[in-house]
Amino acid sequence: RAQQYRDMADATFLKAQKATDPHLREQYLNMASNWHSLAQELEKGNPDPEIIPPEQVATLNQQQKES
Repeated sequence: RAQQYRDMADATFLKAQKATDPHLREQYLNMASNWHSLAQELEKGNPDPEIIPPEQVATLNQQQKES
Protein backbone atom coordinates (compact mmCIF):
# COMPACT_ATOMS: atom_id res chain seq x y z
CA ARG A 1 0.00 0.00 0.00
CA ALA A 2 2.85 2.40 0.79
CA GLN A 3 4.16 1.87 -2.73
CA GLN A 4 0.76 2.86 -4.14
CA TYR A 5 0.94 6.09 -2.15
CA ARG A 6 4.47 6.74 -3.43
CA ASP A 7 3.29 6.15 -6.99
CA MET A 8 0.49 8.67 -6.45
CA ALA A 9 3.01 11.16 -5.03
CA ASP A 10 5.21 10.72 -8.09
CA ALA A 11 2.27 11.15 -10.48
CA THR A 12 1.04 14.33 -8.82
CA PHE A 13 4.59 15.71 -8.67
CA LEU A 14 4.92 15.18 -12.43
CA LYS A 15 1.62 17.00 -12.93
CA ALA A 16 2.95 19.87 -10.82
CA GLN A 17 6.03 20.10 -13.02
CA LYS A 18 3.85 20.39 -16.12
CA ALA A 19 1.32 22.83 -14.66
CA THR A 20 1.56 26.38 -15.96
CA ASP A 21 -0.85 27.87 -13.43
CA PRO A 22 1.01 28.65 -10.18
CA HIS A 23 -2.07 27.94 -8.04
CA LEU A 24 -2.62 24.57 -9.70
CA ARG A 25 1.09 23.75 -9.37
CA GLU A 26 0.89 24.50 -5.64
CA GLN A 27 -2.15 22.25 -5.26
CA TYR A 28 -0.39 19.39 -7.03
CA LEU A 29 2.71 19.84 -4.88
CA ASN A 30 0.60 19.81 -1.71
CA MET A 31 -1.15 16.68 -2.91
CA ALA A 32 2.17 15.00 -3.71
CA SER A 33 3.44 15.89 -0.26
CA ASN A 34 0.35 14.39 1.37
CA TRP A 35 0.70 11.14 -0.59
CA HIS A 36 4.35 10.97 0.41
CA SER A 37 3.46 11.56 4.07
CA LEU A 38 0.90 8.76 3.95
CA ALA A 39 3.52 6.38 2.57
CA GLN A 40 5.93 7.35 5.34
CA GLU A 41 3.30 6.81 8.01
CA LEU A 42 2.60 3.30 6.72
CA GLU A 43 6.31 2.52 6.64
CA LYS A 44 6.54 3.58 10.29
CA GLY A 45 3.87 1.01 11.10
CA ASN A 46 1.01 3.46 11.58
CA PRO A 47 -2.48 2.40 10.51
CA ASP A 48 -3.72 3.09 6.99
CA PRO A 49 -6.47 5.73 7.29
CA GLU A 50 -8.27 4.25 4.28
CA ILE A 51 -8.72 0.90 6.00
CA ILE A 52 -9.45 1.84 9.61
CA PRO A 53 -12.62 3.83 10.37
CA PRO A 54 -11.84 7.55 10.86
CA GLU A 55 -12.94 7.62 14.49
CA GLN A 56 -10.57 4.76 15.30
CA VAL A 57 -7.71 6.50 13.47
CA ALA A 58 -8.35 9.64 15.51
CA THR A 59 -8.23 7.62 18.74
CA LEU A 60 -5.00 5.87 17.70
CA ASN A 61 -3.41 9.17 16.71
CA GLN A 62 -4.34 10.71 20.05
CA GLN A 63 -2.89 7.72 21.89
CA GLN A 64 0.38 8.08 19.97
CA LYS A 65 0.61 11.77 20.86
CA GLU A 66 0.11 10.96 24.54
CA SER A 67 2.79 8.27 24.63
